[in-house]
Amino acid sequence: MDNAMIATFRDWDHRTPTPWQRLANKVLRRLRIGATLIPNQPPMTNIEARMNLFHLLEQTLAYDVPGDVVELGCNAGESSIVIQNVLTAWASTKRFHVFDSFKGLPPPAGPDAADGVYTEGSMKADQEQLVGIFAEANLARPQLHAGWFEDTIPARLPERISFALLDGDLYSSTRHILPHVYARMMSGAIGFFGCYYDESILVRPHSRDYYKSPGVKRATDEFFADKPERVHVLYACEYSNGYFRKR
Repeated sequence: MDNAMIATFRDWDHRTPTPWQRLANKVLRRLRIGATLIPNQPPMTNIEARMNLFHLLEQTLAYDVPGDVVELGCNAGESSIVIQNVLTAWASTKRFHVFDSFKGLPPPAGPDAADGVYTEGSMKADQEQLVGIFAEANLARPQLHAGWFEDTIPARLPERISFALLDGDLYSSTRHILPHVYARMMSGAIGFFGCYYDESILVRPHSRDYYKSPGVKRATDEFFADKPERVHVLYACEYSNGYFRKR
């Protein structure tokens, strides 16, 4: 299947200058000003992250990994519609479950407070925003599970999982959801982290701290310390993603 949707929907390909920006860039060049105008990047994700998501999810479908698909931390649904678009194109019968508080993040405590990256309510998106983006994309809406992860995970997780997008931002959230999701992942299933920043592999000195979510890496590394799988880093421009394949 093609993946053009990840560039064309809402003009997500934000690095392609618009006509007026191309004109302005021409003027800047003639004035010998070392600057270039491009559209603003999308607020929550980018083309590279969507491409990583697209290809990893499609792998689980191509290899017929059993289980449903889950997304933990969906914000306004801009990754969710990529997932549903792939499932629809494959005519998949898998159920797609989306989990989010729709209140933003809880008050950071302990290691998360020490990180100083997020505050209470950060990353908030209303449920209506997710519903609206699915209507705009003309895609079937996933099964929504609104509430704090501690209240919905593991109670509402499907019994078998073939693909999981984990994007809890905080150490505490990742530490809570990861064991429950991992336990339900089938052999060959893929877990994809919206943020997994490993400076020893890919340095992003100019990226903002919330593109790095330091607590996510700490919680993930702690969990996988005694597991056979390894989390791999994927380039995603301002971000770096991570993924593992369940043995």
